[in-house]
Amino acid sequence: MTQVAGSYTNAIERMRVVQCAGFYFPESTGGTEVYVRDLVSVLGRDSIESTIVSVTDGKYATYTWNGADVVRYPVDATRTGAGGGSSRTKFQQIVEAANPDLFHLHSWTSGAGLEHLRQVAELGIPCVVTVHVASPICMRGTMLLYGERPCDGRIDDRRCARCWALERGLPAPAAWLLSYLPRWELAGAGASRVSRRAATLLSARAAAARQARHLRSMAQLSERIVAPSEWVRSALVENGISPSKVMVSGQSASAAFFDRKARPLQGPGRTETVIGFLGRLERYKGAGLLVQALALLPGDLPVQLRIAGIGADPHFTSFMEAASRKDSRIQLVGHVDHERVPEFLGDIDVLAVPSQCFETGPIVVQEARALGIPVMGADLGGISERIEHGVDGWLLPFDDPRPWAEAIRVAATDRAEVARLSSNMRRTRSVVDVGAEMAALYREILGRRVGTDQVDATPSRSPSP
Repeated sequence: MTQVAGSYTNAIERMRVVQCAGFYFPESTGGTEVYVRDLVSVLGRDSIESTIVSVTDGKYATYTWNGADVVRYPVDATRTGAGGGSSRTKFQQIVEAANPDLFHLHSWTSGAGLEHLRQVAELGIPCVVTVHVASPICMRGTMLLYGERPCDGRIDDRRCARCWALERGLPAPAAWLLSYLPRWELAGAGASRVSRRAATLLSARAAAARQARHLRSMAQLSERIVAPSEWVRSALVENGISPSKVMVSGQSASAAFFDRKARPLQGPGRTETVIGFLGRLERYKGAGLLVQALALLPGDLPVQLRIAGIGADPHFTSFMEAASRKDSRIQLVGHVDHERVPEFLGDIDVLAVPSQCFETGPIVVQEARALGIPVMGADLGGISERIEHGVDGWLLPFDDPRPWAEAIRVAATDRAEVARLSSNMRRTRSVVDVGAEMAALYREILGRRVGTDQVDATPSRSPSP
């Protein structure tokens, strides 16, 4: 991991940071939200105060969550005129009211993304961006080239247009032809003359070129970009971003996962191996692959798939519900609040992470590691960076259920093997490590801003009353 200069460690004794996320508690409990919550908590111990700002479908609101101030704003808060007659937009006013020394963006969406970054930069506040998902780099959001193999992340308008068109259901010859059309920007009157879907496809090359411009803008507007995994750093560099601009800083399990024990592999009543899945019930998360793998195994194999999560795709949800009715070994347990995740993980033997996309983490792998639970993971992205095949888990193809079936068979019939893998699954990183790296990065940036290695202990902005 990139090392931040130690001369800045004690540079600023007090600091204020705005942490901006596209989603936040209590409506949303994903990995980014958990990361921000834990980061804010540990930074507070280092005299770095944070205000969390996040978009909402409702009205402006303020509240406290886990001891931190949270400000919610509607998606139009960056619109000119939203500031009620002020020269500042409402979003800029919210940021200024927090009186920050630094702004840290954790999303890349319409509600918390490039325009928000641009408006904060206009205020002269230094910015940091953490790339928590693949969407700033990949139009598909999966980092799978043509849906078939890992991509290096380099944005090429023709290649990306073809890949994206294939995902939209275009036949391969048509997708290839589309990738050689001019970079048409079809909007307004031009778009009205053709169907919306056709207009979107015809402008695929322009959309890819726009994606590349936005990524360059991210680099220009931010002081540093934080990559949670090495693959993110590599993809950013592939797109011409200087390696010195990127810092690799991995995620960690929350403090709640300390000193917990995984479920014993032997004992009274233990007749089956429990393999758990924890995540969104969406196709790209791969729960369907587990169902396919289980269908290849004998019906009397002593194993249970315990699947926690909900999804927005009614067709996939129906598929999973039908599978659970057909096979009693598949148990759907619904949504699990993050506070109950240690309990869920503590009652399984193996965690399955069959993602059919590049993950920047995921945090759940670190949570399993903290509890000594081996992982069956897709051999992609951040999962492959965190699991060592045959040492503390399994790395398996993202698109073939047969190796997953074999891994499930081994887990169900060879308790000694599961115990061996479990013994090698040890915590390697804590939230304190994450906080220390971010605190040092913030201080480095502010120190560089004033042109010295050390800055005065007085905050660069006077604290609020």
